[in-house]
This record gives sequence, structure tokens and C-alpha cells, in this order.
Amino acid sequence: MWTEIALFILAVLAYFYYEVTKQFDFFKNLGVPYSKPTFPFGSKAVGLAMMRKISFADMDAHMVENEFPNEKIFGYFLFGQPIFLVNDMELIKRVMVKDYEYFMDRRAFDSPNKIMNAFLTNLRGTEWKRMRSLMSGVFTSGKLKLMTKHIVKVGDNLEEFISEQADKVEEFDMKVVGGKMTMDSILTAGFGLEANSFKDPDNICRIMALTLVSAPGYTSKWDLPKIFLIFAFPKLCKFLNIIFMDKKAISFFDNVIKKTYHSRLETGERRNDIIDLIVDEAKSFSSKNKKEEIFESEFEADAAIDTTDIKELDTLDLETLLVANAMLFFFAGFDTTSLGLSIICNRLANYQDIQDRVISEMEEVLGVDDEVTFEKVQELKYMDMVISESFRLNNIISVLERMCTKDYKVPGSNYIIPKGRFVKTYARGIARSGANFMNADQFDPENFDTKNNPNKFGLMIFGQGPRNCIGMRYALLTLKVALVKMLRRHRMMRGPNTPTEIVLDAANPRDFKQKSFVKFEKRN
Repeated sequence: MWTEIALFILAVLAYFYYEVTKQFDFFKNLGVPYSKPTFPFGSKAVGLAMMRKISFADMDAHMVENEFPNEKIFGYFLFGQPIFLVNDMELIKRVMVKDYEYFMDRRAFDSPNKIMNAFLTNLRGTEWKRMRSLMSGVFTSGKLKLMTKHIVKVGDNLEEFISEQADKVEEFDMKVVGGKMTMDSILTAGFGLEANSFKDPDNICRIMALTLVSAPGYTSKWDLPKIFLIFAFPKLCKFLNIIFMDKKAISFFDNVIKKTYHSRLETGERRNDIIDLIVDEAKSFSSKNKKEEIFESEFEADAAIDTTDIKELDTLDLETLLVANAMLFFFAGFDTTSLGLSIICNRLANYQDIQDRVISEMEEVLGVDDEVTFEKVQELKYMDMVISESFRLNNIISVLERMCTKDYKVPGSNYIIPKGRFVKTYARGIARSGANFMNADQFDPENFDTKNNPNKFGLMIFGQGPRNCIGMRYALLTLKVALVKMLRRHRMMRGPNTPTEIVLDAANPRDFKQKSFVKFEKRN
């Protein structure tokens, strides 16, 4: 019996070794420079990230800076999977916008879970086009204006919390505080749920939401092994029903959203939240396609897609659409927005002169009126510049990935990117380039003043082109409302543990190595 068990284990290990190493000659055969792979993690930087020597956000930077600082494109191995990495502005523009037809799709995880398969990020081809076109209508300025009151209400809870606690605590961990603001705003504007995590941090919605995104303290020891298996053996994981999101949390929000939806059908209640707006867009989708598109920014114009081949939504499972996109709205937006708010607060606490300008602009725009409206928030242009500059220097999204949908010859070279292969664009290096920003090495919001000609591709925290972040305006609205509510009657100061700069933790990519502590003092 022991002999059979030993042989079985050896067979499994041999299969595992074969699957990981079988493509190790991929880049060599193409003549593309690449970071040498070893078993089991692949290239050196991947191994360092898996062993938590560096953060996953720093993985690509490690290769660019230490191995290929002068290469426009090179390859590396993520476990056994070959991936192209682009470190050239012009080629990045081609991948993201100009040659979009070759890079239409993102990495999709063929999951056994119906809801996860319906995520907008998991769809491809015309199926993605159809859903992208529908969801774009949910996040227009007109629709965000309707949702603003929900975000402002959560902002009121944030302001009350700071007012009550500012004299009681020495400093606040803004990742925790910002996380509560972000979570409650998404729960109310996306799920139709009223929650006040500042007063009741242990409410079931918050616990399930933190579990859904594997937030610090709500992770499982199996999370990292699951991610490894899903990347290395996607078909096996589908067969074994292994998914990277918590099944209990998915089931919880599935039930909540469906109950909310059916309750509104029965009562006629309307909140103008994500649930209502998705239903509206689904009902008007066929006629919407015939309308001439009006773009609100150059960012949106670059994201335009041809919708002439999109079919109508007669076969669409509306409940699945609601659940999947409301859940994706939370999964994609919660962590990035709360991390972003922490970064901005850290900068303002360390740069009091810049905070003074933010407050001055805020008082000029809002006046003595306590009412915070969508229109007034849009007038806070200097605050926009501060947000962008904070993201530029603390880019929590260092790369953007696309899948090559047909063989692509890299301009100016003999390299061919074969169909089905993944391409990453190195956004961090672009963001810190002196060719793209006036004072690239300094924290200077004037880098984003239009008169200083900032490169629109220089900051890609929300992506670029047709696959950009559809919830960008919602995220920025949440950040600005939070800042307004925090600074109307208080100012941010350095506390005993406020770091000069915060960086992501290699051991936990959803948190910072040094906590983002900030002190609040009442303003006169």
C-alpha cells in the first residue's frame, strides 16, 4: 500500500513539474529577452514576491530596474506561464488604445461559479462589448449625480466619527477609517444596504464584505495556495470547484441583492443606486445602442468601442447581471479606494502647505453652505490634482494586463506576440518619468496642471482605452466627498507614528508596511 501511495505522490509531483516547466523555452524560441525561470515559481522576481521578500506591486519594478532597464519589451514567467512586459510609452499606447483590436481581452478565470463568470472583467469579445456598453450608462455624470446623496450620507457619518474621536485618540489608521467610508458608500450606493461601520464595525455586511475581498484579518491560510493553483492549473481548479473568492460571502451578497431586487419589483421603491440603474440600462439597452455617444472626457473617448455587432439582451439573466456587477463593483473598488484615501491623507499630513490650498479651495467653492453636491465637488480642481499626484508617486497598480487576441508584430522589432499570450504594461516607470511630468521626482500637484502639459498616459491608475476602469468617476467622487467631510472642520496633522511615506507590505499586498496613521485637529 505504501508503495502505491509513494508512486502516486511521485506521479503528481512529476505532472506538476512538467506543467510548470514545459514552456520555459518559450521566449528563447521567439528571440525575446527574458528573466530566467526556475521551478516552481518561475522568474526570480516572482519567487521573491511569493516568498514575501518584495510586494507583488513591486515584482515587475524589480525586473525592470535590476534586469532590463533599457528593454522596451521583455518576458518573464509567472509559475510556468510566459508573460510579456512592456516598458515603453509608445508601445503602451498601442497596447492600450491604438492597437486595441489585438488586445481586447483581459485575463479570464473560467470559474465553476456562475456569478464570477459574469463579472465584466471576466467577459471577452462581443459578450464583453455588450456588457461594457450597458454598464457604461450606469456611471455617467447624470447617474452619479443621483447616487451622490448616498455617498454624502456616509461622509456625514465619517465626519461625525472624527469629531467624536479626535480628542480621544492620538491618531487614526486611515486604512481602517478610509475602509469604513469606502465600504459603506459602496454598500449603500451599490447594494442598497444602509450601514454605519463607524458605529457598528462588527455588522454582518461589513464582516462579509471584508471576507469577500480577503482584507487583513479576514484572510485564510489557503488564499495564497488557491491563487497559485488557479494560475498554474485553471482546468483542475474548475473541476475541483476551487475559486479565489469566499463562497460564503458570495452566497451572502447573492441573497441580499436578489432580495432587494425582488422587494423593489413588489413595492415600487426606488433609490437610484446601482441596482436601479443597472435595471434601467438593461431595459433601455436596445434603443441606447442607436443613440449617438457623447463623451464626457478624452479618457472616455479613448475607451469608445464599436457596438454595431452587439446583440440585444433578450437572453440576459438580469439577476445574475445585477449580482455579478454589484459584487464586482465592491471587489474592484473597495481595496483600491481605501488604499488610495490612505495615501492621500498621508501626503496631506506631511505637506501642510498643500493641505492649506486644498482647504482654501474647498472653502471658496462650498462657502458657508454645509450641503455637498455633485456639482460643487466637480469644481474642486486642485483637489483633483492632489489626488492624481498622490497616486502617481504611490502607484498601487503598477502594471496593467491584456491578452493578445491575434498574433501581433511589435513595431520596430522582429518580435511576435502570439495569440492567447498575456501582455503587461509597466505603468509605474511611466508615471515617474521626467519626460511625462514637470517635477517627476517631487510630490507636486502642479504636475497635473494642464498648463504644465502632463502626459495623459503618465498616470494609468484607472487604466486606459476601452478596458479602462468603468468606475473611475465613482471612485474619485467617493475620495473627494471623504476629503471634504474630513477637512471641513478638521485638519490632518502628523502624529507620533505618521510615516513620511507609506509603501505596500510585502507580506500583505492589501495593507501598508507602516500603518497610515494621521492625527486630526479641529480647525478654528
